[in-house]
Amino acid sequence: MALIDEQLVDEWLNRQNFFTMRGIKSGVDEIDLLAIRHNSDGTVDYWHIEVQVSFRPIGYIGGDTNARKRTEQEIRDGVVQWVDKKFRSKRKVDRRNDILPDANWRYLLVHGEVRDATELEIMKELGIDLVPYKQVLTELCGDKTKTSSSTATSITEILNYIK
Repeated sequence: MALIDEQLVDEWLNRQNFFTMRGIKSGVDEIDLLAIRHNSDGTVDYWHIEVQVSFRPIGYIGGDTNARKRTEQEIRDGVVQWVDKKFRSKRKVDRRNDILPDANWRYLLVHGEVRDATELEIMKELGIDLVPYKQVLTELCGDKTKTSSSTATSITEILNYIK
């Protein structure tokens, strides 16, 4: 399912005029998406997007993923560890710098349902912008003017047909 979710997020970004790179290898790790957009005012947006979609989560995003109840500190520690691994590790920073040295990256998490909403609150505190997956799908289905030949466009058309 992760591949389909990433394809849909990729399409969503492309429809916002982003140039995207998906599945960038960083040693044994991977960056889900990097997105770059030149704006009419001369500024450039640099987004590093991770996609974590679950519809019926049984574990947690950060740290210990088993279903046991965690303390607030365990939740915080797990989220910090996850954010560091996904966005701030030396390997990820070096890989982004290989592609675009000294770019000021904005970090985004596209997420589905989470077992504990506290995780999302902590991510916001850590500077991660949150985008609900439902918002991505709603915007894709609502935008009938822009299409491409990607697999995601076909999926979007199927979703619109169901509606």
